[in-house]
Parts: sequence; C-alpha cells; structure tokens
Amino acid sequence: MKKYLINIALFFAIVAVVDFAFGKAFYWLQSTKAKGRTKTERYICNDLNADILVMGSSRASHHYVAQLITDSLGMACYNGGQDGNGIVMQYGRWKMLSKHHLPKIIIYDIEPAFDLETNDNSRYIDRLKPYAGDNDVKEFVAGLYPLERYKLISQMYRYNYKFLEIVSDCARPSDAKRGYQPNYNHIRHELINKERTLEKLKIGKIDVVKMACLTKLIDEAQLKGIKVVLVSSPYWKGYGDSDLSVIRKFAEEKRVPFIDYADSDIRNNSDWFADSMHLNDKGAKVFTIDLINHIKAICGV
Repeated sequence: MKKYLINIALFFAIVAVVDFAFGKAFYWLQSTKAKGRTKTERYICNDLNADILVMGSSRASHHYVAQLITDSLGMACYNGGQDGNGIVMQYGRWKMLSKHHLPKIIIYDIEPAFDLETNDNSRYIDRLKPYAGDNDVKEFVAGLYPLERYKLISQMYRYNYKFLEIVSDCARPSDAKRGYQPNYNHIRHELINKERTLEKLKIGKIDVVKMACLTKLIDEAQLKGIKVVLVSSPYWKGYGDSDLSVIRKFAEEKRVPFIDYADSDIRNNSDWFADSMHLNDKGAKVFTIDLINHIKAICGV
C-alpha cells in the first residue's frame, strides 16, 4: 500500500513538473520569440503606448489603418482588433493594458454577433488564458466561469488554445503595421450582384454579459478621462443593415458618439470589399480617411 501511494505521488509530481516546464517554455516563447499576432497581443496587453486605440473584432483589425490615423492626427494609433472576438475578450485585455497606459481615445467597432448577441462566451476567453498570471484577468475569467479558477492552475491548460499559434509565430515576420491586418481579397461576383435589402436585420437576444462588459469599458474609460467613440463600419450594400437601435440608445445614455456607416457611399463600391462583411486594404484606406474627419470633429483633434 505504501509503495502504491508513493507511485501515485510520484506520478502527480511528474505531471506537475511537466506542466510547469511546459508553461514556462511557452511563456518564454510568447514573451521573447513569437512575432505575428502573438507579438501584437503581447504589445497590447503589456506594452501599449498609443494615444488612440482601436478595439473590436475582425471588422476592427481589417478596417482601421492605424498608420493613416497616426499620420493624419499626429497621435500614435494602434489597432487592437482581434478576429473572431469581441467585447468579452476586449474587456479582459482592457483590464491589463489600462494598468500601464491610458490612451486618449478609444474607437470601438461594434459587431452585433461579438458585442451584443447571446452566444457561447466561453470561446472568447481563450486568448485571455495565457495572461491568467494577471490576477485581474484571472478574476474576470473566473467571474464568468467559476471552474476556470481551478483549470487555470494548469500551465498547459492556459496555452492549450494558443501553443500552435505561438510556435508558428516564432517563424513569422514582425508586425510593422501597428496592429492593422490588411486584407487583399476581392468580393465574389455572386455577392456583388446581390440586391440590397431594405429590411433591417434583427439582432438576436441581447447578452447581459456582453452589455455589462461594454458598459464597464465605457464607464472606466470615461472615469479616466478617455474619449470613447462607437463605430459601425461599412458592410457591403447587399449584406443588409443590422438594427442597431439598441446601440444608438445605449450610446445616447452613455453620452458617447456613435458613427453608423449604414448610409455611406463606401458600401456601393465592390472594389473596396473583400467579402460582404469586410473591407479590403483599398477600402480600409478610404474608410479610415473618412473616419478621421469624423474623429477630428467629434474629439477636437
């Protein structure tokens, strides 16, 4: 019996050592070697030093040419958009970046699926797990999913979503576009020929967690003297218009500007779109230049 217990103890000790070593190795790679999106994430969370921060999903990362904003406004801009994610992940990042730097302006690109509607929020915490060494991040994640408090003890668990990307990013060139991810695709012809519908696309059930995160982000930013601007950037005209009345009302209540590109002529030029939901690089530059004029008027810069 004694030998049996010793073997069990030895097994768990080996597991603990392997887990610890795995975590240390990938923390080192993430912190010192990885480039690409991993380096961009690390910069946003730990080293951000920009006057203007863009936040949101893929429509943020592909639509806002940070260098154009920097050059036009004379204020350093960084694009912190993240494909496939929204306010849940972005608020977790805000918990980290706001400790070491406060931008002067936050531009948040609103996308209903990632920032408003009820769906599986557990997928949005995956990119926060590697940063669970930050107590505020750990508490935020555990507040959403209490079992995560115990799962996050494991270093391997923290990186189980990210380790392949980290390895891949060790071989990629550095991001030289201030977080902006250009898209060089062109919209398909069958989408170009799709007629624009006049019927508003209804938003699904509003997610109380997402709305709480968006509210906290705005409240905390405003308390620190940061100007927040909400934007719904252009969709292709055939995609349809989401009913963003809930956001319009929310923006009025929070006294933050809301710029809606539903009626923009940008939506009519197929040469500027990569697909129905995303601008390509050419369209992003056109949109960014137009947005800069709004930011100048709204923020007085």
